[in-house]
Amino acid sequence: MVLTLLKLSLRKLWNEKSFSFLSIAGLSLAIVSATTILLYTFYERSFDSFRSADIYRVTYHGFENNVETGSSAQINPALAPAIKNDIPEVTSAVRLVHTGPFMADPVMEYQEKKFRESKIYFADPEFLSMFSYNLIEGDAATALANPDHAVISQSAATKYFGNGTAIGKTLVFHRGERGSLPITISGVFEDIPLNSHLHTDFVLSFSSLGITDLDNNWDWGNFYTYIQLQPGLKAETIQAKIPELLNKHIGKIIADMHANGYRADFELQPVQSIHLESKLWGELEVNGDATTVTFLQIVAAFILLIAWINYINFSIARSTENSREISIRKINGANRLQLLGQLLMDAAAMNLIAIIVSVAAIQATLPILKVMIDLPDAVSLGWQGAVVLFIIYLVGTLCSGLYPALFISRLSPVSLLKSKVSRSLASVNLNKALIVFQFTASVVLIIGTITVYQQLAFMRNQALGMDIDQTLIVKGPSVKDSTYKAIRSSFAIETKRLPGVVSFAITSSIPGDELHWGRSFARQNAPENSVGCAIVAIDENFFTLLGASFAAGKNYPDGTTAWQDAIIINETAAKSFGYYNPAEAIDQTILWDENDRPLPKKVIGVVKDFNQQSLRTKIEPIVFTLKEYVFAPWAGEFYAFKIQGQNIQSSIQSIQHLWATLYPQNPFDYFFLDQHFNAQYKNDDRFGKVFVVFSGLAIFIASLGLFGLTAYMTMLRTKEIGVRKVLGSSTFQLVYLLSANYLKLVFMAFVIACPIGILLMNKWLAQFAYRISFNAWICIIAGLLALTIAGLTVAIKSWHSANIDPAKALKYE
Repeated sequence: MVLTLLKLSLRKLWNEKSFSFLSIAGLSLAIVSATTILLYTFYERSFDSFRSADIYRVTYHGFENNVETGSSAQINPALAPAIKNDIPEVTSAVRLVHTGPFMADPVMEYQEKKFRESKIYFADPEFLSMFSYNLIEGDAATALANPDHAVISQSAATKYFGNGTAIGKTLVFHRGERGSLPITISGVFEDIPLNSHLHTDFVLSFSSLGITDLDNNWDWGNFYTYIQLQPGLKAETIQAKIPELLNKHIGKIIADMHANGYRADFELQPVQSIHLESKLWGELEVNGDATTVTFLQIVAAFILLIAWINYINFSIARSTENSREISIRKINGANRLQLLGQLLMDAAAMNLIAIIVSVAAIQATLPILKVMIDLPDAVSLGWQGAVVLFIIYLVGTLCSGLYPALFISRLSPVSLLKSKVSRSLASVNLNKALIVFQFTASVVLIIGTITVYQQLAFMRNQALGMDIDQTLIVKGPSVKDSTYKAIRSSFAIETKRLPGVVSFAITSSIPGDELHWGRSFARQNAPENSVGCAIVAIDENFFTLLGASFAAGKNYPDGTTAWQDAIIINETAAKSFGYYNPAEAIDQTILWDENDRPLPKKVIGVVKDFNQQSLRTKIEPIVFTLKEYVFAPWAGEFYAFKIQGQNIQSSIQSIQHLWATLYPQNPFDYFFLDQHFNAQYKNDDRFGKVFVVFSGLAIFIASLGLFGLTAYMTMLRTKEIGVRKVLGSSTFQLVYLLSANYLKLVFMAFVIACPIGILLMNKWLAQFAYRISFNAWICIIAGLLALTIAGLTVAIKSWHSANIDPAKALKYE
């Protein structure tokens, strides 16, 4: 029986080639688009899914007078052992800290191999078990038990030791100003999957830090704390116990904070939610965004609904061609259930062919899309894709086939034989409602496309307050000895002789990086009103190299000791200190709180604000100090070169040669500052490309459906068109007659879509600290585009029908 129905459906598809082509093309495009989007969103939502759902990260939220003043993924090192000891429901609590708070990007050395490494962390012994590290060599339970031991990734083991065993071998850990440390390899773990919020190449035992009494340190806030709860235990239960724990250990400090209007809350954050939902200071890596993923899933749903609506409209509109077949089958005894089965089989066959075409198209286009719209390599058509396609097939068959089947199968044979059904069906309110829905979705997508493009262009073209073009950055040396400062001076002198190098500067941080070094500062005459400021250590050439402007005061004239207690602040810092006129800050004394020692510093300049990070982030208060006179090995070190001329590669080679001469023990790692800064927009650019490409496809699918529907509707009015032409109607009048109803529906869709589009895009724009304003002209342009697309689509077919020979038209049927 099923085989017979399938044969009938396939024969019908073959005989009705135009309908079949339009339906299969629209469905296939929709399935390819929606499946690709859903595979990407599933990948984004899969982060840390291979880890236990009972793992939580403890985060910090600071409040002043009940207003949140800051939130951080990093907290103090004392909380983890306190939680482990005082809260029995916590099965494990571990600390993790990056090398960043202790040293600049260090260098690992094995024999002749030296590589700069950035994914080095120190962790408590239980970390490997909690995070389900799969050790190829070594024992996860004991690998981090001893000082100066480390486990490394399989990739790192291959890089340093080839295919031989790594256990027991020693790496030299060059830590910049902190000197070198021999590290013994105690384990090798499988590389961390891409869908993790944390990627490590080296995990050193926590005791390798060599810092005493961290278990009682409640001040140092650069550590990550993860806890694992007993299965089935709610996080709220543990979170409610933390205030009591804090009162037990630092009750006096907490009381003093509360007396001054301050409050510190510690919250438990599910590890599986970090990638999409966490936007805290000090995140381990760049996270995704749940709002963006939701928007893309809405686009996928719109695309599928538009394609299914096309099929419904086609089925209703072409009911005339099927009416005689259905009526004869009813007269010959076919019951409604049999007719339902045949009509649903038509939809099932159509969707099955579309699925088969889509699988081949996805396999062929996915590698291209990964390049074109920067999809992650991990996105692939695996078992998840098979499940998605199967669900799309079932839902698509029911959504697109059930209503036409129910409606057509209930009609009487007499009305079907008289061919009076199709006109009434084509004019029912549902048919119009479906068209309105299609173009409502299309207009919303057009509004979204324009808004996304405008915001991304705004971020790209916004003046940053500095010149980052033609700026080469080299990571500073990590292999250092007592001669380093003298060699650095020689290096600075020699750079002036290099071809194409206009200027040279040294800084602890570069634009595009989150600033992790900060302290409390206060005006000398108001020490109680402290302001948290980030710190950047620079030399006297830094502002000149970046072309930064001063709102008041001056730059460092030179790097002599005369300026060792002088600071420069940005405009935001000046306002935070109460100097709304930058000139008022000049020559004022600001107290730098260094381990509870107020160090007086004199403000000599206020530099105009520039964007240290992307436009998603507000400009923060920054204090600049001369690098020569601070010991801050954690602060980082970058050598910056402003390059001019056409032969950039030659200039790089000259710099590399000088580097190899003066710093032979250090790798030469370089990049261009503009590329580094723009890398912050990678996720936004990917979202923009995905949104624009697939929104365009959705609009095309809607237009394809409207074109097909117009073709069928004009076919039903062929004789009417012939009569009107004989009676003197012009081609323009006929085109208007055939098009007007559709354009009215599109206009109605525009009216409905505008508030929806404005609401959705304002929600998306809310993520950005600096953003465009949503203007009414975006909706107007979207409406005009939708009307133009629909108008051209309908007009093309209507024009063709209006030019049919009246004699042939009157002979129709």
